[in-house]
Amino acid sequence: MRKTIILILVLALSLNLLAIFDDYEPSPRARAMGGAFYSISNDQMAVFYNPAGLSLAGNGVTTSYCKVFGNDFQELTVLGFSYELPGSLGVLGLGLQSLDVDYLDVNLMSEKTYNLSHSFTLLKDIHSEIYVGYSLNMYSLDMDSFGSETGLGINLGALAILHQRTRLGFTVTNLNNPAFGKEEDEELAQKMTIGIAYEPYPDVITAVELKKTYGLGGVEGEKTEIHSGVEFKVHDLLTLRAGVRSQPASYSFGAGIHAYSVMVDYGYNTHTVLNGTHHIGLSIKF
Repeated sequence: MRKTIILILVLALSLNLLAIFDDYEPSPRARAMGGAFYSISNDQMAVFYNPAGLSLAGNGVTTSYCKVFGNDFQELTVLGFSYELPGSLGVLGLGLQSLDVDYLDVNLMSEKTYNLSHSFTLLKDIHSEIYVGYSLNMYSLDMDSFGSETGLGINLGALAILHQRTRLGFTVTNLNNPAFGKEEDEELAQKMTIGIAYEPYPDVITAVELKKTYGLGGVEGEKTEIHSGVEFKVHDLLTLRAGVRSQPASYSFGAGIHAYSVMVDYGYNTHTVLNGTHHIGLSIKF
């Protein structure tokens, strides 16, 4: 059975039926908002979305965990960290995302992304703010009985805040077109995301984003996704979130409970064919 699962994984990868280092939605907050987070990205999870948003994150650490599509054998663990550098040096971010496929206590496949991000302020006055950032991602893929491969990806991001209410976000993922394998025949998908978020009232924010993915190949090819979400604080201790997305069509919801410097987040999203995903996270600011 173990060898059968390994062969299925290898066959799926070779036919481009299964994408490695896919959009697993590392943030439960983003998951609850339908993935519309690139134009917000104001917490430690910005390292996996829009690194420019780190300038709004402050000092803190966050972690999250979920079983992807409710599968007991497919676990996603994420860790994010941000720290304000002295003076005008900006904000440093670190991240780790780990997706493991296990069977009978044996790790059949492991995808790990080690992230180093940096964000700084390009412009800030009474009317507008502009932040830019970049991320260096080291991808590590390990498959039981087939060895391991590594690759390096570069992300760029920008975030503008206009009149304190409107946010414009732009991100390019895997700008350098990283590839795996001895013949570099397994390329990681490149993604471009643009979005707008609007805050009509304090503690109420809506976002709509467009994501274009290139280089998937196989049965999927290029695809364009639409993500939209809303977040509103109903109480000092409670924030509610909801969202929808396309490709595949899905709806989502969740909540955040905030007490002192600790935030507990929960997100859930449906899937057209597979089971839904429950996602839990914990954040601490210091």
